Amino acid sequence: MHLRDDPAWRPDTRFLSHHERLTAADWLDRLRSAPGVDALPDVYNEGPGLRELEAEVAGLLGKPAGRFVLKGVMAQQAMLRVWTERTGSPVVALHSRSHVELDEDGGYQRLHGLVPVRLGTWSPFTAADLDAVAERVGVVVVELPIRRAGHKLPSWDELSAISAWCRERGVPLHFDGARLWESAPYYGRSPAEIAALADSVYVSLYKTIGGLGGCVLAGEAEPVAATRPWTTRHGGNLYTVFPYVLAARAGLRTHLPRMAGYRERALGLAAALARVPGVRVAPEPPHTNAFQVYLPGTPDRLTAANRTLLERENVWLFANFTETPVPGLAMAEAGVGSSTAAFTDEEAAELVGRLVEEAR
Repeated sequence: MHLRDDPAWRPDTRFLSHHERLTAADWLDRLRSAPGVDALPDVYNEGPGLRELEAEVAGLLGKPAGRFVLKGVMAQQAMLRVWTERTGSPVVALHSRSHVELDEDGGYQRLHGLVPVRLGTWSPFTAADLDAVAERVGVVVVELPIRRAGHKLPSWDELSAISAWCRERGVPLHFDGARLWESAPYYGRSPAEIAALADSVYVSLYKTIGGLGGCVLAGEAEPVAATRPWTTRHGGNLYTVFPYVLAARAGLRTHLPRMAGYRERALGLAAALARVPGVRVAPEPPHTNAFQVYLPGTPDRLTAANRTLLERENVWLFANFTETPVPGLAMAEAGVGSSTAAFTDEEAAELVGRLVEEAR
């Protein structure tokens, strides 16, 4: 059951993670005041508002060109196809717990015939790991951060070493930057300084940016443009995407200036939760605005306890709980956004303590 279908959910429910939840009417009100609302809507990816968004994001990333794509899955598979065709090798070096590997139903393999070389486990892979690859690599993918490994980031020196490894060998480097905006505070560098290490970058326009969906691929104009036939073949050429464009432009102005604050709040929140008996966080301290929370209990019991708190306190702490290899320990994710401001760190820790007790 989706939370919005749960009879215990109310419009004034407080959410520990992410941004406030909006109704369709709320979204329509927001879009009415978004930058570019008076421009003509795009038609099949052509239109002034769409072009302005692409140019804005490309500029933020310091790249010559950007392309809006409805889904990151489409965008990244298209970009990997373009790079591997140009290098003449179907081999994709990527992290074993990356989004491309775990969350896209093997699309890069089954639709494009690409061959994975999986590197790393629970830590980011290194240039030394790339040195150990016996095959000729067609493209290297680095996810910033690796969500499924705890929203972890490589150090700046290691990321720079991977970039140098690729450039010395003429291997394209692609950043899966779904959360690149959120990574900038950790490095103390701008998104453009980070993106300068890669040949192509994908950034999400909905996650912490808070849009309706969509993403931008950025890089040199010619290889970025070469992804167009592939995104069309994936079904991404909608008649119009103007609601996504308007929501993204509003979100960039609202949330991009807050990324450092979101990460700073995550440091305090994680420290408070880690003081709850039986609870651990990873990484400690968080690299970005998001981190994993390990709690005693089974996913089923924690899910039931989470719903009990919704009914009694009108708070929603975690979206879901997953099993871990350690018996009796489950994992949830926390991600600081605008809605987190409804809680103090101390209140959040007290509620998580009650969640654990309820789940015993």
